[in-house]
Amino acid sequence: MPDLEIDVDGLVDLLEQRGSSRFSNIQVVVDTYFYMFPQISFHKQYIIYKIRESLFAAFIGLITGLAAAFLDYLIVEIHNFSFEHRLYFFQLLILAVYQTWVIWVEKNASLPGLLLALRFLKENLVVPLFLWVAKFLGVALTLSVLPAGREGPAMLLGTGLGQYIAEIFRLPKGQLNYWGTIGAAAFVGAFLKTPLGATFYVLENRFGKVLNVDFVINALSSSTISYTVYVYFRGYHPVIPVHGAFHWNLLDIAPAFVIGVWAAALAIVLTLVFDIAKKFASLSPPEYRPLAILPVILLLFAIALNYEHFPLLNLSVDYQPLEIVAGHVIPFEAAVKAIVLEMLFLTVLLNFGYPGGVVLPLIFIGAALGNIVAASFPDKLSIFVLTGASAMLSAALKIPITALVMISEMSHRTLVIPEVVGVLTAYFLSSSVKFLRR
Repeated sequence: MPDLEIDVDGLVDLLEQRGSSRFSNIQVVVDTYFYMFPQISFHKQYIIYKIRESLFAAFIGLITGLAAAFLDYLIVEIHNFSFEHRLYFFQLLILAVYQTWVIWVEKNASLPGLLLALRFLKENLVVPLFLWVAKFLGVALTLSVLPAGREGPAMLLGTGLGQYIAEIFRLPKGQLNYWGTIGAAAFVGAFLKTPLGATFYVLENRFGKVLNVDFVINALSSSTISYTVYVYFRGYHPVIPVHGAFHWNLLDIAPAFVIGVWAAALAIVLTLVFDIAKKFASLSPPEYRPLAILPVILLLFAIALNYEHFPLLNLSVDYQPLEIVAGHVIPFEAAVKAIVLEMLFLTVLLNFGYPGGVVLPLIFIGAALGNIVAASFPDKLSIFVLTGASAMLSAALKIPITALVMISEMSHRTLVIPEVVGVLTAYFLSSSVKFLRR
């Protein structure tokens, strides 16, 4: 290695100059680095730009993590208050009226959060502040009482936050969709406790591929910071708590294949039911749909409220149904009833103007499916529950890699071969359908 000669006097002069100027400590470090290594100085502006970009992404992650933690706090507190005082039926009525008013003011509010966020990002439009606030409050009211998903509204809320912060710092309008995408990954990463999976999920929905080099580093930085802030305030516990032995062998591949086949079949049925509900929803104007479907929601809610095997209504509050289905084998009839009930909730809420997502419901449906298969192999319950959850995500949303990453992060467990078998089987057998198309 050749000797490295450094002009010490020049370096001292540089530090004195920078120290007495308005430059920050970061600028001093950067200038010192390039003074010591002049052979790479032609990369200086690019590296400085990337450092500033990453710091800005981390700042978005910080704000987003705080917002997600506050929203989760609201969901839990509203749920506890409503169920303690038996106000849940009144809350459902208030929610229906509220959503009707919001959609009457802002027509776009009737769309699922994922599709709405993608529309704003594609057209490089800023999420209206009224829509953002209305969606925030609507999510708190909905998830505290109904088993809807989290990632859809989280993607819209994160998109808006990223855009607002970029506007506050007066960044060019052409960059709003970029920072909106970064904010979306951060909010989903915190709200689902899956920073890497959320990054892949947002990029795969936004661009159709996981690794978009222009976005992935900053999106991952932002979602990691957001996740860290979120779990500091809301707890590190896994979304899917699995227990017991976690060892697999070659004999587990056949049941994993069966889970993949069943997940593909369920994804096809779910898509068909969803499209039928969408046709019925189109018969009424968007602003009247929340009230029009309220009797059906009240009926489904009453069934779920009196369902002894699962506190299904806690799905988006404390994930208790996932803990139950991953903790012990449940009767076949109970699992089937829970799957059907969750499928009906999912299709009704998304088609009739209520806030919600699809990931948590799909994970629960897949986990219950894995629990059914595990009835014949009770010592492999945790393996088949995770396989079912990832297979269902892959079959319905066509995100095989993201499904594997998400389930690993949500369970704090890494399972490779059985999950891959289930995921790929479900993915290829259901390749002709996709749930929640744009």
